[in-house]
Amino acid sequence: MARILVTGASGFIGRHLVRVLQERGHEITEAGRRQRGTERRFVMIGDIGPATDWSSALIDIDAVVHLAGLAHREDAREAEFFAVNDEGTRALAAACEAAGIQVLVALSSIAARETEQNPQNANAYGRSKLASEAHVRRFAERGGIGIALRPPLVYGPDAPGNWQKLQHLAAKRLPLPFGAVRNRRSMCSVGNLCDALVTALEAGLNGVGGGTYEIADREVVSLSQILCWLREGMERPAWLLPVPHGLLDAVARLSGRQKLKAALLDDLTLDPSAFIRVFAWSPPETAEEAIRHSGRCFISAR
Repeated sequence: MARILVTGASGFIGRHLVRVLQERGHEITEAGRRQRGTERRFVMIGDIGPATDWSSALIDIDAVVHLAGLAHREDAREAEFFAVNDEGTRALAAACEAAGIQVLVALSSIAARETEQNPQNANAYGRSKLASEAHVRRFAERGGIGIALRPPLVYGPDAPGNWQKLQHLAAKRLPLPFGAVRNRRSMCSVGNLCDALVTALEAGLNGVGGGTYEIADREVVSLSQILCWLREGMERPAWLLPVPHGLLDAVARLSGRQKLKAALLDDLTLDPSAFIRVFAWSPPETAEEAIRHSGRCFISAR
């Protein structure tokens, strides 16, 4: 058993991760902006940024899993992304070093890879996540074990954002125009991501690991497959019409939904093989199983 500080424990991924950590026998401390009804130890740290005082949260802690961050919020300014994701991670890594903590596992994003590959088109979120990874690397260079994971879209029944929209769409008893979409997208179920986070954490506690890794389901899927599996879980017929991809592109442009179109129809593939090799990890669930489960739970909760 280890004593683990989890930031962002009240978020979508954090809620799932805390449960998995407890099932593995670890003792959890949550750090956040406001006290919640929880039996776990909670330390109030206020807003995350360059001036965050982490000292009280790190007392009697063996390792840290850093999930908290500012994601795709349309009204956020560039300075806010960097204050939370970049400077906030810098302050936490420095506090971990000062407290003698040896393991820091941080959740980054595939947006960091896209920033590396195409910096001229990178947004503030991607740039700030790439900057946050540098602090995890420096923590490792100074003697700790720093691990950063880059997932794509993370999904589950209670996932927010585009996945929630997709589940609502799949739940409608209407034909959908995506039967001809054969794109290739990597995604990551929240179950697979949490298992990977715990695997990395426990390896770090045993003195193994370090580095930045892409993490995803083993399988690459298309939008038409996703909708079929969601609807199977919902006990709905697939009912997908083979509308040409070009027509869908045109509709997205005319309706001003290019971002949503890119997130669902474009290709985006990740390579989790390095993480699988270094940590001897195997995703505990297939994409098909996880997507069907997501649809089933989504419908049962309505």
